[in-house]
Amino acid sequence: MRNKHFAIERISVSSDGTAGNGDSFFPDISWNGRYVAYHSVASNLVPGDGNNAEDVFVYDRKADTTEIISVASNGDGGNGFSSFPAISANGRFVTYQSDAPNLVPGDDNNASDIFVRDRKTDTTEIVSVTSNGDAANGFSFQPSISANGRYVVFDSEASNLVPGDNNIDSDVFLHDRRTGTTERVSVSSGGAEALGPSSQGEISANGRFISFTSLASNLVPGDFDNTSDVFVYDREKGTTELVSFPPDQSGRAMESSGSAISANGRFVAFTSIGSGRVPGGGDNTPDVFVYDREKGTTELVSVSSNGTEGNLGSFEPSISADGRYVTFYSLATNLAPGDDNNATDVFVRDRKADTTTLLSVARDGTVGNGGSFDPAISGNGHYVAYSSSAPDLVRDDDNGVSDIFVAARFSWLL
Repeated sequence: MRNKHFAIERISVSSDGTAGNGDSFFPDISWNGRYVAYHSVASNLVPGDGNNAEDVFVYDRKADTTEIISVASNGDGGNGFSSFPAISANGRFVTYQSDAPNLVPGDDNNASDIFVRDRKTDTTEIVSVTSNGDAANGFSFQPSISANGRYVVFDSEASNLVPGDNNIDSDVFLHDRRTGTTERVSVSSGGAEALGPSSQGEISANGRFISFTSLASNLVPGDFDNTSDVFVYDREKGTTELVSFPPDQSGRAMESSGSAISANGRFVAFTSIGSGRVPGGGDNTPDVFVYDREKGTTELVSVSSNGTEGNLGSFEPSISADGRYVTFYSLATNLAPGDDNNATDVFVRDRKADTTTLLSVARDGTVGNGGSFDPAISGNGHYVAYSSSAPDLVRDDDNGVSDIFVAARFSWLL
């Protein structure tokens, strides 16, 4: 059985359209869908890429051009691995993690750091530093960037980024590129540090709210489930809120993680193993939920259009700016008709229309014959970028590696 017709394009290509000769993963996409950042081991996407390592690239879907991002301000390529990019709303700023020591002067901490590339001025800066500019004394990873590129959130094992970091665990930090200050955001409402590892920080568009995952039990009162939870920190109020359990606290989620947050911070999507979350969400397989912080309600979104819960795990949600659309990947075979490829697929849930659509399909609606994952939805909700090893999503895909694709929203509304 075939699905709806789709507009889909492969974007992990060089400026002349040559397919990448290595795997490409973890895309992020600008608000209007024009720019897509991703990391790749391919060596033929831009001239002179001879470092034999993962690099970060941006593809301009309007100009059909590819540029390398993981370079120093003088244009020298990074001499280490660079990965996990996040892109600002207008596509100007790209943040990423890298263990390359030559991207900025004086990088001698022998650890992965967080960098920001300004595509307009062609400059690169390090942001995983203290408020006085000292280098982190531990590894930093998985950044997220605010809409205007001012704020960068990242995870770090460093103990010297802020005073009083004594928990010997990873924490989530925010660096203000305008003021040069760094603050820890994986803290309780009273400012107490987390007594457990915190990670996977995601920032709202205006930089006020940060969602993150933590094993700590002291961030909010009564957190006694001894497993990972999802929290939201409000920088304006200095408060921390637990979002990964029912508002009446009658049940507990298990192993909640992998959050995404809407532009205004109202909606938080995350993955969780049911166990009392919401009706239909208790089969002990990972599902994707959305928590409405204004109403205090939780919604199961890894369901079919008729409301049937996915029969296998769903992961890695990404949410549109207004919170209407949530994309995720899933092993489930019952979320959409014709899903018979026995592989992970990418779906989008329209929370207003209560519909779920399979996205990882070819233009004629044929389901891809390989795994698809790492979805990222544009802020306007019109486009979804994802990784896939399927060779039949576009014509002449014979490079035998995972590529980055973009599906256009207008096609799934037909």
